[in-house]
Amino acid sequence: MRRVIMSLILLLVSPTVQGQSKETEKPTDEDKPMIDSFREGLTSSVNATAAWLDSFFADEIDPDAYDTASGSLRVTPEWDEYGGFKLDSSFRATVIFPQAERKFSAIIGRGDFDDFINDTQQSRPSVIRRDQSDEEWMLGLGFDPQVSNNHNLSFGAGIRGGLALDPYFRVRYKYESIIGENVEFFTQSVGFWRDSDGFGVAQTFAFDAALSDNWFSKSWVKGTFAERTEGVRWHASQKIYYMYHFERAIAGEVWWYGETELAVPMQDYGIRALHRSRFKREWLFLEGWVGLHWPRETFEEQRKPRWMVGLELELLFGK
Repeated sequence: MRRVIMSLILLLVSPTVQGQSKETEKPTDEDKPMIDSFREGLTSSVNATAAWLDSFFADEIDPDAYDTASGSLRVTPEWDEYGGFKLDSSFRATVIFPQAERKFSAIIGRGDFDDFINDTQQSRPSVIRRDQSDEEWMLGLGFDPQVSNNHNLSFGAGIRGGLALDPYFRVRYKYESIIGENVEFFTQSVGFWRDSDGFGVAQTFAFDAALSDNWFSKSWVKGTFAERTEGVRWHASQKIYYMYHFERAIAGEVWWYGETELAVPMQDYGIRALHRSRFKREWLFLEGWVGLHWPRETFEEQRKPRWMVGLELELLFGK
């Protein structure tokens, strides 16, 4: 059971070192494909930025100690019978400061604000429509006074919205626990304030379960309330994965989302089939999907099935 859990985690969220021992010669910069050079340059740039920021904590720094960058870049072309074609993208990079006793970190990203403060970019189905005003650049600093295997308490503050300079502050507590041998439970509570939303809270519950050597279940529900939202903004998802290869999986998903005090509280729900695999590199992933959803935003609309299809290319960099 534990093998399938680890395999799925590696496939969904992290690169592996498989095959590195087989490398005998490293190609020169001229020989490297553009995608490899781009990834190395992205990692080096983030690490160099961390070294510059961390220099404020010490008179001298060791450049070799700054290899803590990690993150992901996603590009997602998708077509929806309801909303048409769009090209979505998101970026997230995290660096840890060695001179600050590795309790301070910096985060830069572009994406949905709820995902950013909740650190739940992986859990939200990419097919959920989002307000484009939230698709903006964000920059933040984090402080992690308590980090353990099961508990994590962290604080963060920063700005979002580019030149709009919409400041925010958040405090986040995570708890993880293994239930029996096959189920992992995760909960996260976030309190935040941002200038455009006022004070708010967000709560996430998630369960991961190994059903057999090849079958895996992943379910979660997340609710967010803020002073200027229309009630509670909530998302829920249930996925069943079949691992037919260490680097490939197919899945079926059912998902819902809405906002409790809108004219139509249930904004959308749908089903989709998806396939995820490594693509050419150990740190590059390709996910494709096709599905149906039933959106409705106003009383005048008639809820009916709409087709959707999309691809997502994800590049992981750093550690």
